[in-house]
Amino acid sequence: MPPRGMMLEMDDVDSDNSVSMTWEIDPASGTMRHKKTGTKVSTDSGITYEGQEYRLSPEDIDLDFDSHLGAGACGVVMKGVIKHSGIPVAVKTVKVDDKAKREQLLNEIRGLIAADGCINLVHWYAGFMSKSTSVVHVALEFMDLGSLADLKKRLGGSGVPPFYLSNITYQIMNGLDYLHKKKMLHRDIKPENILHNRSGFVKLTDFGIAKDLDKTLAMAGTFVGTVTYMSPERCLGQDYSFASDIWSVGMVIYELSTGRYPFADIGSFPVLFDHLCEKPEPRLTPDFPPELVEFDALCLTRDVARRADTEYLLAHPFVTQNVPDVDQLAAWLATFC
Repeated sequence: MPPRGMMLEMDDVDSDNSVSMTWEIDPASGTMRHKKTGTKVSTDSGITYEGQEYRLSPEDIDLDFDSHLGAGACGVVMKGVIKHSGIPVAVKTVKVDDKAKREQLLNEIRGLIAADGCINLVHWYAGFMSKSTSVVHVALEFMDLGSLADLKKRLGGSGVPPFYLSNITYQIMNGLDYLHKKKMLHRDIKPENILHNRSGFVKLTDFGIAKDLDKTLAMAGTFVGTVTYMSPERCLGQDYSFASDIWSVGMVIYELSTGRYPFADIGSFPVLFDHLCEKPEPRLTPDFPPELVEFDALCLTRDVARRADTEYLLAHPFVTQNVPDVDQLAAWLATFC
């Protein structure tokens, strides 16, 4: 152990020596600091990003260690309550014991801060580091109905009625549009990463592998995310941009419409790869409303140049005409919750 007060370089012991040392820790205070950005996570001042403190301490939250709300790119999620306000929160618990997890944590913090101000992106309160366990806790908005994967289970194999799906789709696309206008890719859109609550709100979450990107200057070239919802260009290892998130939304809409993932019968990656990259794109059948069929086809277009963007899709008739409001969606959700 280094002498008290000495800063320990955290990433110099990782096996991937191609990435320079980026984090350091002060053993005396337990503070973890990202050298390049100055981001700090500590037990006393919470999370500091670009000079702004987002402060919570271990004493501020009652954690329910028996609860398990899910797991994301960064770690597990438990239920908690902020003591002074009584506000329920979802507490993401991240064990930052390797470089990949620390980088995911930094991406998560960046994404959550960038998401502030959009009603269709999960809000965060603050975070802190447990000195005794070196675990980082991030307090997020609690969405009491869970994910859209949970909604699908509650429907028992039936799809979401198109009338209500139009509102859900609009909210998903509105959150994604906000991210894209911030020059951020989500990179892991799937039913498990889209949450909803009893008030009828739908929100994207899990920014652990989100990426800043200006599509006029750069294209992402890394292979991260959930393969089953990846766009063809990503599966092919090609450069990709905002359109890759649109494909993932199209897969989610197809699954919510039908109650079934489009390639549910495929049991191997090579066959899945063939369907994603070579076979005809998934298409909803004509018994669905034509506006829904067209909207999903605009998302699930293999040709990136022809795939619609968020601005175009937010003006589409499927999400602008005969769409219920959030109160109507909430009333429908209440019938089987």
